[in-house]
Amino acid sequence: MTPITSTEVRDAKALRPLTDVWAWQLKAQCRQLGTDLFFPREGEGHGERIRRERSAKQICADCPVRAECRTHALSFREYHGVWGGTSERDRRDKGSPS
Repeated sequence: MTPITSTEVRDAKALRPLTDVWAWQLKAQCRQLGTDLFFPREGEGHGERIRRERSAKQICADCPVRAECRTHALSFREYHGVWGGTSERDRRDKGSPS
């Protein structure tokens, strides 16, 4: 039997199951809603975007995993969509919800 090296142990920790990273999503209020409200459509006008983002943020406002979602968006640099009550612009410009 070949002994396990410290590199293999470190690599095994780095390769933890994705479910550990994404488990918070199981509690998200948006889980059953689909993506249309949270992500822009091609050709979406400015007014449409503002209304869509406002509606998405209302859903996020009472979500029990809002903080985890926002942290995910910032940590993984989610460039598109509403995450944790923050829009693309919020995360890019301010780093906080509007």
